[in-house]
Amino acid sequence: YIVLKPSAARHGHTTMDSFLGLFDPGEGEETQLPPEPQLGNVEYKLKLVSPSKHRFEHLVTQLKWRLREGRGEAIYEIGVEDSGLLTGLSDEDMSDSLETLELMARRLGATTTILRKRTVDTGRQVAEVLIRKVPDDQHNIEVRVAVMGSADAGKSTLLGVLTQGQLDNGRGRARLNMFRHLHEVQSGRTSSISHEILGFNSQGEVINYSELVTAEEICENSTKLITFMDLAGHRKYLRTTVQGLSGYLPHYVML
Repeated sequence: YIVLKPSAARHGHTTMDSFLGLFDPGEGEETQLPPEPQLGNVEYKLKLVSPSKHRFEHLVTQLKWRLREGRGEAIYEIGVEDSGLLTGLSDEDMSDSLETLELMARRLGATTTILRKRTVDTGRQVAEVLIRKVPDDQHNIEVRVAVMGSADAGKSTLLGVLTQGQLDNGRGRARLNMFRHLHEVQSGRTSSISHEILGFNSQGEVINYSELVTAEEICENSTKLITFMDLAGHRKYLRTTVQGLSGYLPHYVML
């Protein structure tokens, strides 16, 4: 699947999507990330060990700006130089750096989650950390994703599996939760704009209908909420698809 973010492309921002795969522990040969972007919500820090009071306040201000750039989320790469080189830290320095980052986040009312750690060739560690802060005027961070593709590509089935937490039975059972009309059930094709939600708690764990019964419960227990808009793929319903794109203002489009 391809995820497009038109707003980031227009403003020249580098998004987290640019870094996917480069920090994967399975990619053992990678020793370099792209250079640190000046804009966006990704920050590189070689280490955060025992900063002075003045330095700590500067780091908190910097984190606040990265969170604003990411609409409440920031990614910190610890043990990484500004050039993107994965230098790594000793176990002690990594522990101290993560503790400092936790204090920085706590100052802003944010939470931290270690996404992954990796040992580089030198035997030192690098870590990727998610910092998330729900805006004061919101209960959770909202992301709207429009899902597009040709007819019979499996869009509704995929969304049904993600939001219901159950695999399809091979005969389209998962997609039934996405359909709104009898003729959609009979034909297996979406003709309208349907919505489903997928939540994440402060630790990045999935919250969906496999855990909770109602959409209200998912919203109440989530710090981040993704609203999927399932759009029709058949050319017969192209006008409805265009209406969904223009009327609901998605942050992302998934093809």
